[in-house]
Amino acid sequence: MPQRKTISQDSLPDLLEQHRIWIATDGACGQQADLQDTDLIGRALWRADLRRALLNRSDFSVADLDHAELRGAALQGARLAGPSLWEARLGQADLRGADLHGAKLDHADLRGADLGGANMDGVSLKSTLLDDPRDDIGQADPAP
Repeated sequence: MPQRKTISQDSLPDLLEQHRIWIATDGACGQQADLQDTDLIGRALWRADLRRALLNRSDFSVADLDHAELRGAALQGARLAGPSLWEARLGQADLRGADLHGAKLDHADLRGADLGGANMDGVSLKSTLLDDPRDDIGQADPAP
């Protein structure tokens, strides 16, 4: 496993603003957020707009991702152990092989997310929007 990169708390707002511009202009301006293999443990990313961001293998353990926009984000192999994702939007996100154990996904939107091979042990899914239970969620490792 590669060593995780770090990003300073001071540079994160600029990165998020450049990504917001990239989203708003459909890639014509700004820059897509590339936080792959990044240590984001415990970061406050409340309401962060990370739609279509590159977040593969990043560590979001115990981060605050409440109300975060993560639709279409690449989160393959990401560590999302124990974060709060209350009302987060994860539709169409690629969460294959992600570690979600203990995540709080209450009221989140997971419709269309690819959860194949994801660790869902102890995940809280109260009032979470899901596809048909026979779809992706049925392919993930079930909670006990």
